[in-house]
Amino acid sequence: MSYYVLGVDGGGTRTRAVIMGDGGKICGVGIGGASNYDDLGIDAARDNISKTVDLARREAGLLATPFDAVFLGIGGVSSEVDREIVRRMALDLHLAPEMQIGVDHDLRIALAGGLSGRPGIVQIAGTGSGCYGRNSACSSWRSGGWGPLISDEGSGYWLGIQAMKAATRASDGRSQPTNLFASVLAYLGLSDIDDIYTRIYIQELSRSEIAGLGPLVIESAKKGDIVSQEIIQQGAQSMAECIFVVAEHLDFDDACELSLAGGVFQAGGIVVNPLCEAVRERLPRCRITMAELPPVLGACLLACESSDIPLSAKEMQNLQQQAELLL
Repeated sequence: MSYYVLGVDGGGTRTRAVIMGDGGKICGVGIGGASNYDDLGIDAARDNISKTVDLARREAGLLATPFDAVFLGIGGVSSEVDREIVRRMALDLHLAPEMQIGVDHDLRIALAGGLSGRPGIVQIAGTGSGCYGRNSACSSWRSGGWGPLISDEGSGYWLGIQAMKAATRASDGRSQPTNLFASVLAYLGLSDIDDIYTRIYIQELSRSEIAGLGPLVIESAKKGDIVSQEIIQQGAQSMAECIFVVAEHLDFDDACELSLAGGVFQAGGIVVNPLCEAVRERLPRCRITMAELPPVLGACLLACESSDIPLSAKEMQNLQQQAELLL
């Protein structure tokens, strides 16, 4: 059976597109600007998706061919209204026939990729964060991921906010000294902490700029900064709470599978170990792994599923070998 499917992973920082063909072969890859339309607006998000898909098309040599199926996992999608907006974008771009266009949140494709299509749970921690699970009966549950103002604990954005809070609290004398004080000033280009108000509220720090402060917390924690380590522990506990709630609602036993995805976890043990400890306090036998496939390939798997395109064990193995170039 000859086919071409398209997977799209769109977030608040960038968009990735992958074209997958016969035998699970990756034919083309595109990387472009953000496509969370809540941040950018519909026109800009659609334009970035279009440019990213065009890059993948050029690499695959498929400049005008409609795909057999497409699945778009887009950050910020939470309702049927959101799904219809993104579906309309895909139709406007003539990516596939209407009935072959699948849309959902980025957590869905992260789970599909993280566990190679198996039931389980995924915890994302990138610019934002969230937890999502799906069981063998296709029931699903989400926890966290309610956006930067009220949720997204453990994410890069959340870490960035905590870094600025820690710097101002240390300045006030409300907490112990922390390396984050000097790091935050340097990152924001400030010579005096009193200027942080203007930098945040008048010049309006963007979401990505705030998320850029997240690595400062991680690096400071690696150097033994107690305040930074406490921030990471707090984020780990909040994410573990979400994971447990998802497992409980989907009737998973404590030996369920959990995949970790997103840039924050690329920091390694300094972030992953506290989370693993917090999860196993609640789910002692939970099998915790880093993502087997990136979310964009999870989108490809879901596109295949929607079109009843079976992938053999050999094809999955081939896909996993190629995925090392994308992870």
